This record gives sequence, structure tokens and C-alpha cells, in this order.
Amino acid sequence: MEALNHIIPELTQGEWVIHCVVFILNIALFIFARPLLNLVAPHQNNDTKIKIFRALNLLVLLLHAIDLILVKVTSNYHNYFINLGLSLMIIYAGMVAYSFMGTLAKRRFGRERTLDNKSVYSETYSTRLVNLILLAMIIITTIYALIMIWGANSLLETTGIFGMLIAFLAFTSNIWAPDIISGLIILSSQSIEDGDVVVIDGHSNEYVISRVTLIYVILYDIRNNHRTLMRNSQFTSNRVDNLSRVASTNGVRQALSYKIGYPQFTGDAASRKCQLAAFREDIDHMFEHVFESCKENKDIKINKATPFEWALTNAGDYALEYTLWIYLERIPSTKITSTLRRHLMGTLFKVNEEVYTASIIENIDLSTPDLLQVKVSKMDAVSQNPSPLHRQT
Repeated sequence: MEALNHIIPELTQGEWVIHCVVFILNIALFIFARPLLNLVAPHQNNDTKIKIFRALNLLVLLLHAIDLILVKVTSNYHNYFINLGLSLMIIYAGMVAYSFMGTLAKRRFGRERTLDNKSVYSETYSTRLVNLILLAMIIITTIYALIMIWGANSLLETTGIFGMLIAFLAFTSNIWAPDIISGLIILSSQSIEDGDVVVIDGHSNEYVISRVTLIYVILYDIRNNHRTLMRNSQFTSNRVDNLSRVASTNGVRQALSYKIGYPQFTGDAASRKCQLAAFREDIDHMFEHVFESCKENKDIKINKATPFEWALTNAGDYALEYTLWIYLERIPSTKITSTLRRHLMGTLFKVNEEVYTASIIENIDLSTPDLLQVKVSKMDAVSQNPSPLHRQT
């Protein structure tokens, strides 16, 4: 018993209660970190957050043990380590509280939709405003709690921490304010949501919206299969085409161009007119055959109720350019890039194969001929075909 008294520090009952609460709470949070974070942020990969929070729990327990040792060893110790541990716990609680209340706000004010056959809630203008208010309240409460833990009441004065915080926000507003305002514009327009496929002006690839946050938007590159992060102000400064929100029920309209060599017409005007009509009929038959073949192929995601359209769009120096317009099925509501890649790029590639097949059947050459214009001067003609007088000489 005496040996135990030499190890255990002499504390009041209230101090022992605080130490026990901190110890038990950290052990509980370490054990139940995964179900807690899955409740706070469902349908997300929380492995990294779980590791961070558990490491934070271990750090608080270590600081707790160091504090008890120093209380026993020295009498001039002022509980710095336990205060540091409590500060970490306050920050921990603020982060969890913000995530949890943000999830509740999204369920209450967000828009419910089906994505990848799951019911999810997407951000709206109302949820973003609620999150901003919650963030401000939690930050102020956390700072106040930290001040009370460390006994720095002087920081609550006008020239203290809050005055410095307001000055800091004012001087840095040109950095973070445009992104927050742009994020609110994205959500208030209700024209872009998570899971939408977009094309950004200046970028050739298609992207699917993964998440719109307070400062930035996370995109998945459909072609290259990687993640892209873009600030909200940069995202809204460009033209954004939303392929998931079409202007009509026909679907997304895509164009494919083909170069066909000039046919050789002979005979008088009537014969050439008949030959031209036959050539145009072959072109029509080729594209009609393509549409019928695509309708029967389940891997080609076209709108089977809307026939293809085609027209002669350019009569160039080397070939006739025909443009074929096709209409795609409605783009599926998913964030899986492989599914979207098969729907968008895969369909265009397969239609291209069908056009080539139909061109072989209709005997239409899709290769662009190289035309060479040769000019022969009079001197060259004379040297190649000398007169009889020259030959005799």
C-alpha cells in the first residue's frame, strides 16, 4: 500500500474525477472510432480519419500519463500536459461535432437523389449556409473553451484573440471569400450536382463531379481515371457544360466527321446528275445501315428512338466532309468512371466501327486522297517531245 502511495500522486476528488473521465473517454473513442465516424460521415472512406483520430487518442493518453508522473515528481508543475491533452480533445470534439451536424443538415435541407443505386443527399444552397453558420459557431466555441482551459482570460478582451481573428479574416478575405461565394453560386444555381458529367472550357476531357466543398470541387477524370481538384472560383470562371442535364429528351448530341473522296463523274449533264444522285443514295444507305446496326447492339448506348442525322458540312480541296450526329442514352447517375467511359467514349468508338463496316458494304472509300497537281512548262514539253527538225539535227 505504501509503495502504491509513492506512485499515485495526491489529488483531490474532483481532480481524480477529471482524470478518470478523460481516460475513459479516450479509451471509448479509440475503440468506437470506426462506428462513430461511419455514423458521422456515411458512405465515405473513413480509414484515414480513423487512423488520425486513434493516433490523437493515443497522444492524449500519453500526455495524461506524463501529467500524472510530473504531478507526483515536482510541486512546481502547472498541469501543462493535461491542459494540452484537453485542448486536443476540444479540437477533436469540434471536428466530430461539425461533421455530425453537417450530416444532419444535409439530410434535413439537402436534395435526395439516387446515385449508383443508393439514396444519397447532395449539397444545396441551404445546407451550405447552415454549414457556414455551424462552422462559425463551433470555431468560436472551441476558441473560448481553449482560452478557459489555459486560463488566458485576457485574450477575450477587444485587443485579444477575437480582435486578432477578425483582423486576420478581414485581411485574407480576398483569398478565401471568392471560393466560398463561388461554391454558394454553384449550389444555388441547382444546375450542377454530385455525379453530374461536365466538360470545362479549356479542358478537353470529361469529368464527373465527386464533391463540391466549401473551398474547392473534386472531379474524376473519366478518360484518364484520376482525381482532379479545382478551386470553386476557378471552376465557375470557365464555361461548364453539364452533359447530365440535356436541353431535350433526345439526349446528348455528339458529332463524328468523315472524309470521303470526290467521286469521278463522266458523260453529259444528265448522266452526271444521275451519278450524283446514286452517290448521295449510297451515302444515305451507309448511315442508315449504321443506325440499324447500332440499335441492335446493346453495348452501344444510343437513343434508339431518335435516328441519326448527317449532312455534307464541308467541300474541301481533297475530300467531301460528312458529319454524322448521334444521340446518346441518358447518362447514368454514377461516379464510376469505367461505366461513364463505356457510355460516352465506348459508344463513339463502336459507332465509328459500324460506319467503317457500312462503308465497306456500300463500297465507299473513307480514306482522304492526296491530290498532286503537276504543271509542265513549255521548255519541259519541248525537251520531252523534240520536233522532227531537232531529231534530224
